Amino acid sequence: MDALTLDGLVGEITPLVLGRTIARVRAAEAQAVLVELGPRDPRLWLDAGRATCGLFALTRDQARAAQEEGAIAGRDRQALLLFRKHLEGRRISSLRRVAGQRTVRLEAGDAALALRLSGRPALTLAVAGEAVATVGAGGPAWPAADEPDRAWDRVDAAAVAQAVEEARRSGASVARAVLAACPELGPHLARVAAEGGPRGFAALRDRLRDPRPLLLAPGPLEGCEDAELAAADAVTLVPVGIDRPGRVPSPQPSWTEAAAAFLQATLRGQRFERRQQDLSGAASRETRRIVRLLSHLEGDLAGLPAARDLRRQAEALLAAARADAPAGAEVEVPDPYRPDAALRIRVDPALSLPANADRLFEKARRLERARGQVEGRIEKTRAALEAARAREASVRGARGSAALDGVSAGSAPRAQATPPAAGGPRHYLTSRGLSILVGRGARENHRLTFAVARPEDLWLHARDVPGAHVIVRDPEGRASAEDLREAAELAAFFSEAARQDQVEVHVTRRKHLRPARGAPGRVTVGHSDTLRVAPRDPEGRLRRR
Repeated sequence: MDALTLDGLVGEITPLVLGRTIARVRAAEAQAVLVELGPRDPRLWLDAGRATCGLFALTRDQARAAQEEGAIAGRDRQALLLFRKHLEGRRISSLRRVAGQRTVRLEAGDAALALRLSGRPALTLAVAGEAVATVGAGGPAWPAADEPDRAWDRVDAAAVAQAVEEARRSGASVARAVLAACPELGPHLARVAAEGGPRGFAALRDRLRDPRPLLLAPGPLEGCEDAELAAADAVTLVPVGIDRPGRVPSPQPSWTEAAAAFLQATLRGQRFERRQQDLSGAASRETRRIVRLLSHLEGDLAGLPAARDLRRQAEALLAAARADAPAGAEVEVPDPYRPDAALRIRVDPALSLPANADRLFEKARRLERARGQVEGRIEKTRAALEAARAREASVRGARGSAALDGVSAGSAPRAQATPPAAGGPRHYLTSRGLSILVGRGARENHRLTFAVARPEDLWLHARDVPGAHVIVRDPEGRASAEDLREAAELAAFFSEAARQDQVEVHVTRRKHLRPARGAPGRVTVGHSDTLRVAPRDPEGRLRRR
C-alpha cells in the first residue's frame, strides 16, 4: 500500500474506531493480527505479510472468512501474547499515518502498534515508548517518527529526477531509486514514476492530487480463477490508474471496501497456491514411490528361473527310466528334445530319479504361480502409476480450489458411494440383515464407538491407518463370518488404505476398547482379531438404511 491509500483508509476507519475499547487481539494469518472491538464495530486487520501487508477494516463475516487461526507460531506467538496483555481492555486514542513513511500508528493508553509497510514489513508493539514485541519478517517498526520533508507532495522533484538519472547511469534499479527518494509512493507507484522518464515523478505527483480507490486485477474478482489470483501482484490497490498488461482497472466505492476486496482476493490466491503445492508435492512423491515399486517388481520377475527349463530337466529324468537312487548329487541324462545332447542335473541322492523329477515339476508349478502373481502385481502397479501421473497432472493443471477437492496426499480421489447425509453415521445392512454403522470423521467415530455402540457390538477399523470406526449391531451374538467380512470390507473402503489390494482390519467387541488420550476418535484396543480383506465399495451391493 502507498501513503495515499493509507491516508484514505485511515480517514475512513478513524471515526469508526476512535474511543472504542479493544475487546480481543487474535491471530489472523502467519504475520497478521486481528483487533476486535464491539460486536458491531469493524475488525482491524493489521498485516505484516509481504504480499498482504496493510491496514484493513473488515466486517465480522469478512474477518471470519479470511482468518486462519493458529497460523502464528514461535516468536510471533509470544508477541501475540504480549499484544493481548497490553492492548485488550484499552481504548483507542489515535490512529494515524506517520508522515514521510508508509507506517501506521495505533495508540491505546500507553501502548501503541506501529505497522511498517516499507522494506521488510513488521508490526511492533511499543509500551511506554519502548518496543516489546514484533510480528513479521522485518526488524521492529518502532520508533516511528514523522519525516514530513519526505512526503510525496513535498519531496523535491529535481532531487528525484537526479536520483533516477544516477541509477540509470550505474545500471541500478530506477524504481528503487525513486522509492528511496520518496518512500511514501510504494513499489507500484515508484515503477510508474520510473517508467515516465525524467518528468515521471512530477507527472505522477500531479495525478495524485485527486486519488481514488482503484483495484487492478485480471478481471472482475468474482469471475477470476484462484490460479489467476495466485500470480505475483495479481491484484493491486492503487490511488490512480496504472497501465499494466493483463490487469483490468476496477473503481471501488470506498478505500475500506477496496482494501477488503484486495485482501480477500490475495489470500484466496495465496491459499490456493499453498494447497496446490502441497498436493502436487504429495502426488509427485506417490508417483516416485510407485515407479520404485514397479522397478522392483520387474526386477523380481526377471530374476525368476524359467519354469520350462525345470520341466525339461524333470522330463529328462523320467525318460532315463532308472528307478534307483543316483550315485551322486549330479547326474547326466539324455536331453529328450535333443537326443545328441545330454543334461547335467543336480538331484537329491536320497531319492530316485522319478522322485527327483516330481520335485522339479512341483518347483516349476510354484514358479509359474509366482510368475503369475508378480505379473498381476505389475499390471496393477502400472495402472496405479498411470492413475498417479494423471492425478499429478490434474493437480498441477488445476485452476481453482474446486478442482483440488477430493485429492489427498498419496491416494486417488475416491468418489463418494452415496451422498452423505446431513449428519450421523452411514447405515448399511449386511446380506443377512444385521445393521452396520460407519462413522464420518474423528468426533463422530468417538461418539459412535463410546456413546452409540453397546458392549457386545462388534467394532472394526483398518489396521495402522486413519479410517472410519465401523460398528456391527450384534445384540444376540449371531454375526456370521460373512457379516464380519462385509463389515471389514467397509472398514477397509472407508480408510486411507482404500487403494490397497488387501487391508488388515481389527475386529473386536466394543467392550474391549477404551478412549485413548489425544485427539477424538483414538482408542486403545485390549484384544482384537485381524481379518485381511479387499476394500469394496458398498454402493449397489449392500442395502442402506
